[in-house]
Amino acid sequence: MPTRLPFRRLLAATAASGLLSAPALAAEPPITIGLFTHLSGNFAEYGASFKNAVELYLDKVNADGGVNGRPVKLVVEDDRNSPQEAATVARKIVATPGVVLAIGSWSTTASLAAAPIFTEAKIAQISPTSSHPDFSKQSPYQFRQNNTDDVLAQYNADTIHKQLKANRIVIPYSQDDWGLFTVKATSAAIEKDGGKVLLTEAVMPNARDFRPLVSKIKSLKPDGVFLALPYQEASIFIQQLRQAGVDIPVGGGVPLTSPKFIELAGKAAEGVVVHSIFFAGDPSKKAFTDAYRAKYNRTPDQFAALAYDAAGVGVAAIRRVVQSGKPLTGQSVRDELAGGPPYEGVTGVTKYENGNVRKAPTFLVIRNGEFQLNK
Repeated sequence: MPTRLPFRRLLAATAASGLLSAPALAAEPPITIGLFTHLSGNFAEYGASFKNAVELYLDKVNADGGVNGRPVKLVVEDDRNSPQEAATVARKIVATPGVVLAIGSWSTTASLAAAPIFTEAKIAQISPTSSHPDFSKQSPYQFRQNNTDDVLAQYNADTIHKQLKANRIVIPYSQDDWGLFTVKATSAAIEKDGGKVLLTEAVMPNARDFRPLVSKIKSLKPDGVFLALPYQEASIFIQQLRQAGVDIPVGGGVPLTSPKFIELAGKAAEGVVVHSIFFAGDPSKKAFTDAYRAKYNRTPDQFAALAYDAAGVGVAAIRRVVQSGKPLTGQSVRDELAGGPPYEGVTGVTKYENGNVRKAPTFLVIRNGEFQLNK
């Protein structure tokens, strides 16, 4: 029969026992992840999607007890979609005690600028959306969640040929690293499939007057347009195209999967076809979509989904390191990312090969002011 203790002694013993376990848990330092993306300036909507999704994922991890009892802390930096600022904030992140993983950035240009800093610090960098093939070639520390631009180029061509049934194409493209590679690769894919690219024209950031380009398009009489542009310039272009009475089919790349494109373009966006590796209306994505809507009162886009999966695959790698008993370092997390098992996320399966992934597209059309499956 167990010995009975007076109530006060029992209470004291219980409190002492609690004090023994609580400091042991509290003594464990948090696991720190850095996130950098553009949270101000042009295209800040993309960065907001990143931040929202990563915070949503880590809130769930911490609510479930963290990683083996250790909370996960997020350090967020605004790189303003600038390569100079991206390098600056990357240095801040690697200087933060306990950082074992970095997520960012949105653009290839900013991601590339930060890559040497994370490589030197031996900290893995996962870009949710950097698609230029050069990003993952920088070092063994760079990983991506999105398809590379050479894969996306074929999806772009499929958008034009298979979805919109157009063959004579005009491509306005963004005057940056992504746009330059995209227009070249997409043009090659279109012509390989039997189409003809009549015109490619660079668009400078913040461009607002597309009337000269629209006049060229009217004179060339193409039967389709592919927009290799961010949502801001794309929305203005398509409004001016429709105002000029040009009613030919329009397709778009990954940047136009943001709801911001529909918001800014309004009725002019109707009928635009895009490809995505995430569709919020997919019943299999309901848990994520509902949680995102409940927290932020908006529907998640592909950029949110990719960032959510970047956090997911990163935390899974961290968890494996912790459970293995190995020291938790940037290097050990990188090794688990590179050699770990496939990760099933909301954008499909992540299994890295030289830092790259390959995910199948879903084609969407804008109808009645929202994305729907293009059937």
